[in-house]
Amino acid sequence: MGQGIATRSKAAASRGRALSRKARNGFLDHLAATGSVDAAADAVEIAPLQAYAACRTDTAFAEAWRAALRVGYDRLEAMLIERTGAVLAGEASGPLETPDVLFALRLIERQREAEGSPGKRARAGADAADKTDAAILKRLAMLSKRHAIEEARARRAQEGGDP
Repeated sequence: MGQGIATRSKAAASRGRALSRKARNGFLDHLAATGSVDAAADAVEIAPLQAYAACRTDTAFAEAWRAALRVGYDRLEAMLIERTGAVLAGEASGPLETPDVLFALRLIERQREAEGSPGKRARAGADAADKTDAAILKRLAMLSKRHAIEEARARRAQEGGDP
């Protein structure tokens, strides 16, 4: 109950107030780092609705918001690449093709599609992207299977079975 009151009072206190430059910059920095509007708003002690209102009324802020989200997507992609490298190097275990990884790949793909204007992305380019995505998913599946086989061999070797 106390949390609801705090949320209402923060929203009420911020209603009608323009975001300061410091709040805008802090919000955008946290949005780029977390990809979360709620977390970014909490970090600069504003209500999320205040950030959305500023996005609707200030085109420069709206563009900076989109740029911050692109940074978030780039971070997500970098984390996927890092995870793949760690699994291939034997520094991390588990399959590469998990629901979370597949979801992240689809999310990145949808973001890239949304960024391009309808006329900008030619059908040939879309076909190439589809083929590339399919090849990446196929490669991830192969790497995941290979990793599972190697883990099974290692377990058998530890148990004294055939290597």
